[in-house]
Amino acid sequence: MITVKEIAELAGVSRKTAERALSGVTKDKRSDARKRAEKVREIAAAYGYQPSEVALSLRRGSVRTIGFMVDILTDQFLAAAAETAIDEADRHGFKVALQVVKFSPELTGEVFKNFQASGMDAVITSCTSSQLPPELMANCVQRKYPVLTLCGRSEYDLSSVSVDYSIALPEAVAHLAKRGHEKITLALYKGKNADNERTKQVFLQSCEKCGVTADFRIHSEKMQAVALVGEKLPAVILYGKYSMRVYMDACMEQGFQPDVIGFYNEWTLAAAQNFNLCGIILEDAESSVRQAVRQVLDECGGGGRKHLDIPARFVTEKEFHALKVANLANQYLFEQEQ
Repeated sequence: MITVKEIAELAGVSRKTAERALSGVTKDKRSDARKRAEKVREIAAAYGYQPSEVALSLRRGSVRTIGFMVDILTDQFLAAAAETAIDEADRHGFKVALQVVKFSPELTGEVFKNFQASGMDAVITSCTSSQLPPELMANCVQRKYPVLTLCGRSEYDLSSVSVDYSIALPEAVAHLAKRGHEKITLALYKGKNADNERTKQVFLQSCEKCGVTADFRIHSEKMQAVALVGEKLPAVILYGKYSMRVYMDACMEQGFQPDVIGFYNEWTLAAAQNFNLCGIILEDAESSVRQAVRQVLDECGGGGRKHLDIPARFVTEKEFHALKVANLANQYLFEQEQ
């Protein structure tokens, strides 16, 4: 294989000039400099030269790679989020290094250290704050190392993506109130403390406005949803597709048919089609992930940390059954360019 030194000799330039041209860092506006760089690249292409990624990274001071930590890949949302992150990073000339951490704080810390040791330009994580190692997070904040969590606002000063329910949740409450309910239950899942508190306040205000009794709960595991059936609660807004599954199964077993609203996104929407729901709160998952990637890349370029709020929308039963459902198992997530 031809070397940089040999390319430089053929082009009649210095080795340093050839290295700069092949690394893509040449930014000289002079026409003679551009011509020399073009000649170097033409010779390299003609001889099939492939630059070392390690060498390019050293010259750029960046491996142009984002570390992405997910708990599992058998989850529809996380699998689609990973594919979306890879696609969006690629659009900006970056790659994604994907790691599964299995809900383990120990493994999360180990992977995070490996990402940093490998020179990752940034890290995106789907892990909750309780999984993230405090000392490492504090160090990242101090060093202004780009880290973003997809699980909403963290207790650490990190960039984050949250779902904004300030429009969708009041509409859901009003929908249930119009159906004659005097009491509405909202059950969220633990782990998103800051976001859950904000959603709670929106819910309480919405119930007060509609003149109904608010029943707010935080669940720590999905089987608590089954207990709701035993209470014969007539109107429930329930977070979590796994909680929804066990809840609806229990309703069927007990012959109980409450008015239920669930939380879904375009990647998990297929599951909602199987249940007798009176509406859904639909999150924009793809936008969340794409904006997350763009945010950490902006931080890599010196931009500041941001908390991104992505609005959800309320969709009635009549409307959501007409929504197009993507079968992620049997088609590409993104259309191939023609």
